[in-house]
Amino acid sequence: MKNPLAIAWAFALVAACSSNDHRATPEVPDGKLPVEARGDGRPVLLTYTDIGAMEAIQAGSLVMRGPCFHLTGAPDEAVILWEEGTRIVRDPERGFAVELPDGLRVAVGDMIRGGGGALPTAQPIADFAAQEVPEECATGPAVQIHSVELVERVSMDDAEFRPPPPPPPPAPSFLDSVRNSPESGAEPVEVLGIDDPREALFAHMIAGLREGEGFHNRPACLREVDADMLTRLSDRFTDVFAAPMCRWDGAGVALREDDSPAVFVDARLDCDGRNRCVAEGARVFANMGGEGQGYIMRPIPGGWSIETAGVSWMS
Repeated sequence: MKNPLAIAWAFALVAACSSNDHRATPEVPDGKLPVEARGDGRPVLLTYTDIGAMEAIQAGSLVMRGPCFHLTGAPDEAVILWEEGTRIVRDPERGFAVELPDGLRVAVGDMIRGGGGALPTAQPIADFAAQEVPEECATGPAVQIHSVELVERVSMDDAEFRPPPPPPPPAPSFLDSVRNSPESGAEPVEVLGIDDPREALFAHMIAGLREGEGFHNRPACLREVDADMLTRLSDRFTDVFAAPMCRWDGAGVALREDDSPAVFVDARLDCDGRNRCVAEGARVFANMGGEGQGYIMRPIPGGWSIETAGVSWMS
């Protein structure tokens, strides 16, 4: 018996085809999507707002994960929301340091202790932060910390915190592997009614998820998606969210509002500005549960042709 979701999706494609033959062929952008951040390398410091000062004791080591400071220790490593007046400064010995309102400076590796508490996981971290939360920092737990005291300062002779050696030459990227792979001969899928190639790939990935046997009903949290694209995709599919509305729950992915199992969906493209994009579509269900597939995308009247490439990964 055929999957009714698959039939519905195929019908939608046929209907779109019959009504969109007159539409213009989308332009192919030039470059990578999403646009890569051009940060200055400076860490991001987040402070809390409008939540008062919780009085549990928080203790652990200060570490960096992506651009944000995290606190290690039980039960989970969590991104830190500091008290107002905390700032990042240049330290002559240790590079960037966090300077507390009382003038105390702490740096990566230091053991600290203070008041605070774990923030509710049912809400995105942005609900508690005074600054914009980078997406790299928005999908885990968060902790408030204030009235910080230094417990132990890491020695700069500690091998764990010495500057790392120069990195080796970069390995070929996944998109480079897709670009250099031979034609697979797979029958292309047409996604119509969408001009943006990344949005078209998201639609293809979500449709495939909804047709799946094991995870078809999981909420999908889309990485690096803007509000307008999210709205358009939400009009096509149910249970579609921005990535910060999901979080890592132990080794799995969960929707924040009710802790139901969820999936991160990612779409990355490199387009030549002329006639095609090479692409990676990925779905991640758990720390060791994910899959990625390479695609070749070409513009067609009213939308995009998406061909499965012979390059994929699984964890």
